[in-house]
Amino acid sequence: MVPPGSVETFSQHEILSLDRAWLLARSLVADDFGLDFEDFRSWPVDIKRFPELTPGELAEGVFAQLFRYFRSGPGLRGARPDYYRICLYDPAILKAVAQEPGLDLEALLTYILTHEFIHVARFAKFMELFNIGEEARQAEEEIVHRETFRLLSKVKLAGLDLVLELYQKHRLPID
Repeated sequence: MVPPGSVETFSQHEILSLDRAWLLARSLVADDFGLDFEDFRSWPVDIKRFPELTPGELAEGVFAQLFRYFRSGPGLRGARPDYYRICLYDPAILKAVAQEPGLDLEALLTYILTHEFIHVARFAKFMELFNIGEEARQAEEEIVHRETFRLLSKVKLAGLDLVLELYQKHRLPID
């Protein structure tokens, strides 16, 4: 595993694209699932970029990964005991944008974050459990890719059509 300090990460300009993608994706999913994204009890999620990740959160071959954590000690009254962390892998995302002609960073980040937020919403509403077997996990991925496409196909964002085209195969049913 490559240590965070030795690879390319998002520049300040790219972080602005991440911020815009975060707001759009969060809003789309919260509206669709009836969640108040300002209320951590109904929307228990945070996001970390590659330089902020712990060694246990590092992975290769993915753009993002979702982790579930539990709060220790006495919690806030009415607060959920668990929360989800979206871990973004800047180097993998930047490499994909550099290698795929016409791939727009903000459009790709919007897809990635919408996908991860849909997972969080489904877990928060108990539509699926976080800890499931490999076969069920594959089925969950297919469902989430289809839902991501459904939500994003309504959005007018430069470069999003290419991202949706590149993720076409992820919407096919499991054999």
